[in-house]
Amino acid sequence: MTADGEPRSLSEITRELGLNMSDVAMFSGLDESTVSRLWDNTEWLDRISGRSLQSLISSVPGIAEYSMAHSLRRRRNTLVNDLHGEGLSVDLSALENSSIAQQHLLNALEAALHIVRGNATSRVSSYLARFWGQEQDRALEALYSQERGHGLLDDPQKLVESSVDLTPRLSRKNYSFHSILALNILTHQVSKVTGTLDAKLDPQAPGRQNAFMMRGVVMGSLIGSNDLDLAERYRRQLIRTPVYAALEEWSFPTYTRDGRISSDFTLPSSLLLLNTAREVLREITSYNDAYLYYLVSTYIPLALQRDPTFGGRIGDLISALHRRGAACRERKIRVACEKLVKQLRGMA
Repeated sequence: MTADGEPRSLSEITRELGLNMSDVAMFSGLDESTVSRLWDNTEWLDRISGRSLQSLISSVPGIAEYSMAHSLRRRRNTLVNDLHGEGLSVDLSALENSSIAQQHLLNALEAALHIVRGNATSRVSSYLARFWGQEQDRALEALYSQERGHGLLDDPQKLVESSVDLTPRLSRKNYSFHSILALNILTHQVSKVTGTLDAKLDPQAPGRQNAFMMRGVVMGSLIGSNDLDLAERYRRQLIRTPVYAALEEWSFPTYTRDGRISSDFTLPSSLLLLNTAREVLREITSYNDAYLYYLVSTYIPLALQRDPTFGGRIGDLISALHRRGAACRERKIRVACEKLVKQLRGMA
């Protein structure tokens, strides 16, 4: 059988296995009359009960793979057509060849549909809030990406514009945990693509919602623009504003699933940052100098207060910062790396 999910009858799937209708009925424990009704119907998956499907999956090779591929293909086709109707063209090659799980990518395409349609803010908030996490974030990054062969859309400009237009509507929504997460996620992706602090994304009022939204804007802009001054302004803002520091400390562990996502934005007093350490070490080698300065001057010191062992990776952190810091042209970044390395060696 092929793995593309094209509609195939049960007889077609089992023929290459050398199984006839009676064989399938015997192995699966289903009545032959039940198998007969499904045998030559390419829409048999829509007609079979859950328990009968489980029996086929557990007894006939290829059924599980076909069921999954068919379900993914059907959802993909629906989303591709719906997005095309909204003026967005999906790059099927990028979708099919991505290393990200297809389910995450299809969820990202559905998010795009909600955004460009300007669906009810409560629905958009609830849906986008579920993208707080590493793999979900990778899927959204592919959705907004302009890189040919990586971006899911041939041209994401309309999605970016719709996202910017949607942001004020979401920020006017009454306080909710989902709206806070959604605003952070949305502004982060837009700022990452544009590399600028769009005036429409600039929260004007204080409070937890706007503080977390600002973090999304800043992180995206740092990654997209390599603006060292922005990293320094953000560091100073955290010193002046306790709510910024609290949200900053909460973000990495919940994003990497070291800590449980909590609507009160709190973490356990003792927390082992295993996944966070792995992600930070990756980012030290992958992201630009301004983002490195943010990690060294802002996040890592906070993380060490929560977990002095840094997930048991202090030695790796010292090595990574020493190598990356020595290669930085900007003296301010080199000094910050050297200072942190000295502190870490005292802790090791």
